[in-house]
Amino acid sequence: MNAHALAGLAALNLWLYITGVAVLFAIRGWNRWSGLARLSGLAYLLGVATSGVVWIFELVVGIPFGIVAIVVTGLVIGAVGVAVGLRLGRRLPPRPSRPTRLPAVSPVVAVSVALVVVYLEALFRVARLDGLYEFDAWDFWIPKAKAIYYFGGLDPQFFREVINQSYPPLVPTLEAAAFHFMGAADVVTLHVQFWLLFVGFVAAIAGLLSPRVSPFFLWPPLLLLVVAPYVIGHATQTTADFALDELIAASVLLVALWLIDRAQWQLSAATVLLAGAMSTKREGYLFGASIVVSALVVTWPTRRTAWPRLVVAGVVAVAATIPWRVLLITRDLGAGGPEAGGTGLLSNSDRAWPSLRLAVTTLFDYDIWLIAAPVIVAAVVAAILAGSRLLPGYAALLCVLAVAGFTWATWAFPSLGISTNPALNPIVRLIGFVTMFMPALVPLLLLDAWGSRGAERQSV
Repeated sequence: MNAHALAGLAALNLWLYITGVAVLFAIRGWNRWSGLARLSGLAYLLGVATSGVVWIFELVVGIPFGIVAIVVTGLVIGAVGVAVGLRLGRRLPPRPSRPTRLPAVSPVVAVSVALVVVYLEALFRVARLDGLYEFDAWDFWIPKAKAIYYFGGLDPQFFREVINQSYPPLVPTLEAAAFHFMGAADVVTLHVQFWLLFVGFVAAIAGLLSPRVSPFFLWPPLLLLVVAPYVIGHATQTTADFALDELIAASVLLVALWLIDRAQWQLSAATVLLAGAMSTKREGYLFGASIVVSALVVTWPTRRTAWPRLVVAGVVAVAATIPWRVLLITRDLGAGGPEAGGTGLLSNSDRAWPSLRLAVTTLFDYDIWLIAAPVIVAAVVAAILAGSRLLPGYAALLCVLAVAGFTWATWAFPSLGISTNPALNPIVRLIGFVTMFMPALVPLLLLDAWGSRGAERQSV
């Protein structure tokens, strides 16, 4: 670790945050400056997703990637965001005439926030001196990032030879941007970049939920996620898996809020994050489809108004990934599908039950996720027993579709072992999709279960 590298990372992420604020201004705006502060985590994720998608487009068309391109891209995104926001009637709130009083903090909030901060600080101390031990990181994610950093683009020869060449390059591009701002390909300090992503995710979930749910419902699930063994061991790894889960989980929450409020900005923000997720890993398409399909099913009674918006959101998110898919075709790098298997369900019928059992037992594995999955199930059941249908139906469908997808991934590909060993099967990384949206949906489900949504709900 060195001060120069950390300062560079701070500058890059501040720039991403400012870019995201402009995107948030276009999508939603804010009535009070405290509202912007509360949604800062969401703004940061929007900045990462938007910048990442645009960077990929620039790489595809051959624009040299460097500090100038990063700064100019942010300026263009910011200018477009401000222009769109002004066109839609957004205005900045006036400066407060008197100092804003800090709100009263309950003991539950104080203790919970303190514990979350302690664990995040501990993760930072790990990240700032962590080594490059993850196989996928040093095998292809970091080499891709270094190639973009040193060559200023997607070198045709290198990307033809590297493994998993068809993986979308949002994370390697973000890593290359970090290298530029750090001044060197510092793969040790780079772990702090992923720590910042996780902090932004936690802040986004807390900011979106804090005005509508009790702190007693909000903070314990967040704390449970932060201390999960898998999170502690993987949140700062320099791979795309955890970044994908963060973008998807935030999208899950935004779509859930849209199901309640039907505010267009919530669905628009989810669309931006889904585009970023699909540009992060191929699994983003599967997870994004699960979100859209689940929302389509639970909005059947209002399908005339809800379905067109959901379909448009899904189509726009997929369309943002078209440039990368075009590059794969023009360079003859393959369609990006799995190399073997995928359709032989009947010929591999003996793997059906072991695959399903592996998916379910991994989801409920205490040594990996603690009690995240049982908490989701309990919250869904409690909300259904309280008479709610919309949110528990959405959450239950997400879980069912996720387990079905995880089962298929093992069942249809004989090359994958019936094992939680990451060298034999990626099932643990895949299931992160479910556990990461636990702190996003559980507070809303508990609010439904207590029958107090109507009294406490406020528009965020």
